[in-house]
Amino acid sequence: MKKQSVVLILATLFSGCSTQLSPFDSPITVFDIEAQTFTYSGLNGKEAALWEKARRHITLAYGKNQPILRVENKASGTLLGKGVVRWKSPSSLDSVECYSEYDIRFMARDHKARLQLTLLPGVPTLSGCENWGLPSQFGYEQILNKFELMSDSLHSVLRDVK
Repeated sequence: MKKQSVVLILATLFSGCSTQLSPFDSPITVFDIEAQTFTYSGLNGKEAALWEKARRHITLAYGKNQPILRVENKASGTLLGKGVVRWKSPSSLDSVECYSEYDIRFMARDHKARLQLTLLPGVPTLSGCENWGLPSQFGYEQILNKFELMSDSLHSVLRDVK
């Protein structure tokens, strides 16, 4: 009887280890989140022109699907808002789409600008991943790549300001 109990306990322990998620497939923590800051210098435009170009670009890039900008202050050259970004879990075999929200902070000055994007914890209502308050490491890397693409797109627009 004692031998069967030991075997049962060991089997339970080993099965628990085998079902554990890898770090790449488990959610990141809030301590893993870093604000992504992109600085653009040597731009040709004045503060008001850069601000207007950024506002127009952000509005067009997201369309009317979501309220993206919440604060638009032309006098101080700032834009503040929220966005939603899609990511996929590495273990997802079906077409479940996961989403996370992020903060947008933009500031323009004469001939320079800065964009800051920061992932927010929580699950947006449109996400198919209800139990994922934060993405996996795999998903977070996808998000960081998308932030990089967003920055490149905005930088391209801001360079063309006269």
